Amino acid sequence: MKSKNIAIVVTNLAGSGAEKVAITQAKLFMEKGHNVILFLLEDIQNYNTSDCDFPIIPLTKRKDTYKFLSKIGDYIYAQILQNKIKSLNIKFDIVFSHLPRADRVIKLLKHPNKYFVIHMSYKAELDKFNEKRGRKKLKLYRYLYQNENIITVSQAMIQDFDELNINYRNAKMIYNPFYIDEIRKKGNEPVEIDFQYIISPSAFREQKRYDVMLDAFKMLEHNIKLVILAKNDDKLTQMIKDRYLEDKVIILGFQQNPYKYIKNASLLVLSSDREGLPTIVIESLILDTPVVSTDCPTGPSEILTDDLAYWLVPVQNPSILAAKIDEALDIKINIQDKDIYKFDKEYIYQEYKRLWEK
Repeated sequence: MKSKNIAIVVTNLAGSGAEKVAITQAKLFMEKGHNVILFLLEDIQNYNTSDCDFPIIPLTKRKDTYKFLSKIGDYIYAQILQNKIKSLNIKFDIVFSHLPRADRVIKLLKHPNKYFVIHMSYKAELDKFNEKRGRKKLKLYRYLYQNENIITVSQAMIQDFDELNINYRNAKMIYNPFYIDEIRKKGNEPVEIDFQYIISPSAFREQKRYDVMLDAFKMLEHNIKLVILAKNDDKLTQMIKDRYLEDKVIILGFQQNPYKYIKNASLLVLSSDREGLPTIVIESLILDTPVVSTDCPTGPSEILTDDLAYWLVPVQNPSILAAKIDEALDIKINIQDKDIYKFDKEYIYQEYKRLWEK
């Protein structure tokens, strides 16, 4: 196999699931003998990258260095990236872009083989906006992906693009890759928690709907704690205080190894309004920890299939979410290998390989 020169571009490594996917993608390509460079728009790195054998090159030092300049800022980032590539004297065979901030820059990059990896349902996002903001965002997305190659991380997202009349060149669904053995190994590390708990490893963002989760948690019949692996935030703390849950909710913050906490949890709960392909749900199944999740667009229904689909609940419904959590805590939920094999890195690599063999 002839090795490829691959550039991967992402906004930063602040701690989101999409950023973790970009790192995993880079590791996988490197492992398979390709030359990989990960470019960051800004030098924010909360993930531990000490085991990354590929260069990580930031374009700027600070957060949002040129973002305030809007389109002019995009051109500046693109010019810096082009200069970096020129200085490296590398001809990249393929470029992958993750997240809209990076997509705005890569749209301007003159390269014949660019792929935009879409991590969330834009349709579900637009449905949450007012009419004016929704029109503006839709205009941006139609511009970004007009006549471009897109990779979606769930099948339903391609349908979203079609319904929004975003005229891409080609669309392919490729699930996010997972290092199953590595995740399980890290899950076996000891934790300092000696009580029964439910876990939420989601970042504190509006679409994650921590208000719904906390409302549901307050309704539970079971006496159990909730552990949150998100960076502490004044709004999150106030949400907890407003519900008088200070003694039952623990915020541990961002963790380099969330797997040991997921492994030892009784249950993982996702309460989002929208997702792409929620990595934490797949990681929880890999670690044999059951999941109760909102049936939000997109992703959860493609992960929790067959018998596991029973544990999907409507969005924005704390009472049903609470009832399902109580039910899940009372029984043994069986997670089988067939529920996770389609996310294994070896299977996913073959899907990527077809991109440059076609």
